[in-house]
Parts: sequence; structure tokens; C-alpha cells
Amino acid sequence: MIVTVRDPDILSNLDPQQLTTYLQARGWQQESQIGNSETVWVISTTRGEEFDITLPLNPKTRSFALRMVEILATLEKVEGRSQLDILSDLITKVPNTEIEGMVIRLAERNHPGNVTIIGFVVGKPQQIHLSLSESEYNQARTAYQERLPVVCTGDLIKDNNTFVLQKTSSFALYDPLTEGAAV
Repeated sequence: MIVTVRDPDILSNLDPQQLTTYLQARGWQQESQIGNSETVWVISTTRGEEFDITLPLNPKTRSFALRMVEILATLEKVEGRSQLDILSDLITKVPNTEIEGMVIRLAERNHPGNVTIIGFVVGKPQQIHLSLSESEYNQARTAYQERLPVVCTGDLIKDNNTFVLQKTSSFALYDPLTEGAAV
């Protein structure tokens, strides 16, 4: 199954510097830079094919998300990997996102309130760390002990391949009957 990523909220939050690092690590060469607005990258494959990418440097550019769609499509062809796999390597921040998952770890002794859940990020299961208030932590303990799903909202940050949910604005047991937080 081929998946094309088109979610403007996710695409508009990609970091051009992260993309630059990604391209360099995979053998792309910067061919030119157009002022402070964009760079052009090229690569020749072992099959003799040549590809180019025009990377906008400012995420506030009106066409930024559309350009990211084009970049992901090109990377998919060059690498022979799905766009979801590539995107999971590139994603560094998704503000105000909702994550559904299962509590897999509670830190009781040294860091009370710290919890790890397993949730899906760009279609892939990932461990996500978060710090909770005492009442939320009690809900997390219940979810952990009874193997109940949870739903939480906050800013998802990826730092050194570790996902952290910061500025958590909600945390609750997930109610599958209402497809949302249990009251």
C-alpha cells in the first residue's frame, strides 16, 4: 500500500535544518542556494537516475507544506521507502497533538509523575515520555494496572530519537464507546 502524506499540520512543522541534515547524511549534494529562501539538492542513484529537491528554508512560506509533499514523494522514489518511514525520521515537533496509547512504564521512586506510553506517531508505534500532575499520574497508574488505553494532548517533540509530550493539556482514560476521553 502506498501512502501519500498530505497533512498540512504535520508537514508545516518539519524543520528545514533537520531536512538538510537528513539529505546530507544520505548523499545529497547542495547544488545552489537562492538567497535565504531555498536550497536546491541533487543526487545521482546507482541506477544512473538523477533527482533534485528544492527545499524552502522558511516554514512560514505559504507553499511550505506543498513543497514538503513533493520532497517526500521524491525521497520515496530515491530511497525505496514509504513516506511514513521517511517522515518518522524527519519529524521533530507536532504542536497540540492528540496521542492515544497504552501506559507501559511508571517512574515511581526518583521521578514521580513521569510516565511512558506507547502511541502511534506518523503511523508507527513509538515510546512517548511525559510528566503528569498527581491526579493525572493516578489515572496513568490505573491505566497501567488495568491495561486501559489513554488519550493525551500536548506538544510532541522528538529529541535525539526520543519522543516527549510537553505542555500536556489533557490526560485521561480512553473511552472506546465515545472515541474520546472518559469523564
